[in-house]
Amino acid sequence: MGDDAVIKALALQGFDRPPAVIDVPAPQRASGELLVRVHAASVNAYDAFVAMGMAKDFMAYEFPAVLGQDVAGVVEAAGGEVEGFHEGDRVFGTIGAKGKVHDGTFAELSTPLAPALALTPASVDDQQAASLGVAGTTAMSAVSAIDLSEGATALIIGATGGVGTFAIQLAAARGAHVIASVMPGDEDVVTALGAAETVDYSNDVIGAVRERYPDGIDAVIDLVHRDPREFGVLVGLVRSGGMAASALGGAGDATEIGEVQVHNAGGDPTRLGALASMIEEGTLKAAIRRTYPLADAAQALADFTNDHTVGKLVITMPGA
Repeated sequence: MGDDAVIKALALQGFDRPPAVIDVPAPQRASGELLVRVHAASVNAYDAFVAMGMAKDFMAYEFPAVLGQDVAGVVEAAGGEVEGFHEGDRVFGTIGAKGKVHDGTFAELSTPLAPALALTPASVDDQQAASLGVAGTTAMSAVSAIDLSEGATALIIGATGGVGTFAIQLAAARGAHVIASVMPGDEDVVTALGAAETVDYSNDVIGAVRERYPDGIDAVIDLVHRDPREFGVLVGLVRSGGMAASALGGAGDATEIGEVQVHNAGGDPTRLGALASMIEEGTLKAAIRRTYPLADAAQALADFTNDHTVGKLVITMPGA
């Protein structure tokens, strides 16, 4: 593809304008990257964060700044320095840690870092695969961090989001008794995914859990709070010797709070293959709430930001 080629993408053109689907220069693959024809990409909280300009204090924006982290598609070009991938391979994962906002995945073409990708199994469709990159790997990291065993009681805060819907399934697959925090009306969604009971997130979650489990629960996964103080309140529900994980850095630098082990859990591309295998086996599924064509990608981002979104929102590309 020539240097003057253009593609359609959801991009920011400045901090004073909302993201829009526009023509942008086609990305050029650099060393260690793959050129991927995007088939699907899913929306994450980080995308909304970046779209509002809130990452500018620690990450450069190069305009037009194409948004998007998650990706599933087909390799169009791979250099000789990239091992394990070839032209025509179906792949999925994330854009990887590039250190700037410029060439995201809400676009017809993208250039993810090779280590942030895995091969897509033949039986896994692109929409399911595109949902795994950030949310699936974060959920698996969080569930692994708290080392759940058969019958362990685990409270998941933020259970109906993209990460939460995966975390419920992964925890239940280990035999855990999952307590899911939900808004009224969402109970059936989480019980269908494996939650054993629910607690009303719009009311006093702490009081409700303490009333049900006066001796404490075994673990907490917090997918909502960044503030260590708020995370610490949740850790107070865990029995001595239990564990807690935060997906948003709520544990800070601590490894223990009182007599509870605490962890920060983030996305980890080395987990992509295991997640895809679970999708392939039917033991895990992406709870896709809605799909949008690329032309409506700005609406997808707005819906994610403004609505109470349950599960994943996925953007699909023309002809995919």
